[in-house]
Amino acid sequence: MALNTNIRTFLVTADREVQSVQREESRISPGNLLWNMWHILRSGRGQRALAWLVALVLIVVDIALVGQHVLVRYQSYHAFAYDLGNFDQAVWNTLHGHPFRFTNRSLDWFGPPTRLGVHVEPILLLIAPLYLLHSGPETLLLLQTMALALGGIPLLRLALRRLPEHPLVAAAFVGAYLATPEILGEALYDFHAVALATPLLLLALWALDAQRYYWFVVAAVLAALCKEEVALSLVPLGLFIAFRQRHPRLGAAVSLLSLTWVALCFLVILPHFNNHATGGSLFWPRYAWLGSSPGTALPNVLTHPWLLFSPLQNAVRRDYLAVLFRTGGGLGLFAPAVWLSALPDVVINVLSTHKEQYSGFYQYNAVILPYLMAAAISGTAAFCHARRCTESGGRTAVVSQDDARRITPSSRARRVLWSVSVRWEAALGRLPIRSQWIAPLVIVWLIASAAWNIAATGPLVLAFWETGGHPTPQQAQINALLTNVPPRASVAATDTLNPHLSDRYMLYLMPDPQSYTADYVAIDLADAAPTSQPADEEMYWMMLTSGSYSIIGRAGNVMLLERSNLLPPALRVTTPGIEQILEERQMVTGYRAAPGPQLHEHALPEHVQGNDAFTAHEGKTT
Repeated sequence: MALNTNIRTFLVTADREVQSVQREESRISPGNLLWNMWHILRSGRGQRALAWLVALVLIVVDIALVGQHVLVRYQSYHAFAYDLGNFDQAVWNTLHGHPFRFTNRSLDWFGPPTRLGVHVEPILLLIAPLYLLHSGPETLLLLQTMALALGGIPLLRLALRRLPEHPLVAAAFVGAYLATPEILGEALYDFHAVALATPLLLLALWALDAQRYYWFVVAAVLAALCKEEVALSLVPLGLFIAFRQRHPRLGAAVSLLSLTWVALCFLVILPHFNNHATGGSLFWPRYAWLGSSPGTALPNVLTHPWLLFSPLQNAVRRDYLAVLFRTGGGLGLFAPAVWLSALPDVVINVLSTHKEQYSGFYQYNAVILPYLMAAAISGTAAFCHARRCTESGGRTAVVSQDDARRITPSSRARRVLWSVSVRWEAALGRLPIRSQWIAPLVIVWLIASAAWNIAATGPLVLAFWETGGHPTPQQAQINALLTNVPPRASVAATDTLNPHLSDRYMLYLMPDPQSYTADYVAIDLADAAPTSQPADEEMYWMMLTSGSYSIIGRAGNVMLLERSNLLPPALRVTTPGIEQILEERQMVTGYRAAPGPQLHEHALPEHVQGNDAFTAHEGKTT
């Protein structure tokens, strides 16, 4: 009997254990895991975690892909002297005790060897210490790529604050930001200090919305140090702070200090270092159709205001405005007040005759992009709020009487702005889209508008993307050839070779006449800038036929020349004869000129010949 009882007890216990195991197995079945995951993702905390995960993955992928193409483009000799060589030399010289010094001269700059005559970019002082880790353009390119991608973090935080019920929409805004042609142009086209203003302004906008005023001030000041015109965008932002956010003292301080800094840059710093160029800037010729100087342009505009709209007759400029409008899906239309901060740079670009400024690509949109994205987020939040209020049967701007007395402006301007804001929100509430459909529609529209903009600027995006796709066949040989140039030697180089030799005190961009004073000359006529190729070629033949330079190495189309009086006497006979020069000229240019007297008579200018040549490039160019 006792045995039977024990057996029954054992069997019951075993049965319970089996059932317990089965229950545990059922809990961890794939179906259950998916079901539990679905419930987690439907929760607010789960969606926020997923939004962060998606955004961080997008940022890491962007840094990896774009960073690879940027570095390969430089390493394969597709980057340019303007502006990668310029910035690299300026940062290198800054670290070595010569702040902002650069000696490339071409295009619109033939002034003193300082960046302060071209642009005011004090941020370079903070970048220079990075060259202690690695000196060279790679540092600038990686800094720019990482900074632009990491701008997605303050953008995500801003979107999560404004759209707390739609975290996945916030992640979609990060994806749309990283896919804009504006940011791709900033990242892929060499390095520009103003590109760093994009993430800094995004940080400032998040800090302002989160009432982290210390971070706002820090980010805004750093952004203003990236280029002289960046602070112009902070002037309307100060008005937004004063009237919309009801912080008049902070807003007035932001606007006044920004105007003061811009005036200091254009009226004092730039004129002092660029020999008082017209309008205080080297770039006024791009706007000379308005008047020969700002002083003549202003009366013209005041008496003929339609001049400001005449550029819109150009289809390319209208397409540019369309690209800007579609950035962020055009959702900033629902909160247009934030757009006003982008207006100064939009006007600067549209009125310019420099086509790159209104291409939708390049660095000229660095200040515009943050405000477009922030406006899109604010517009989406305003639309969601207005629709929820309408669907709940309430008013779109319901406040208590005490709150109304507290926020009602005392001035007429504030009352008008408040009235417009309330009416605008009421109009949004009448749009026939149910609130539960807004989030998925916004995500789909952000993807579609980003693809639309990429297609609109496709030729530029593809051109820069493809040049960073793979190394050139003779890249290693060219690298080895350029290592023969001593680090302290003065160098002249053609456009794409220039950034690879820019970590030095003296660097010249051919065909600058100062190139005749260089100790070494690196030439790639096949890849020279089209606008300067004939002059580069002419300078090359003059150097060879003068007897002052000798070819000391070749790698593909690249030739390295050394000044003859730097060579031992036994090696000075290596300069090729006239017949060999003609053959080389035919190989490079496709035609062969007869050995006429003009080729025999080529000679270097007297002041750079013989033993005086070395002292010429050491002369007082500052």
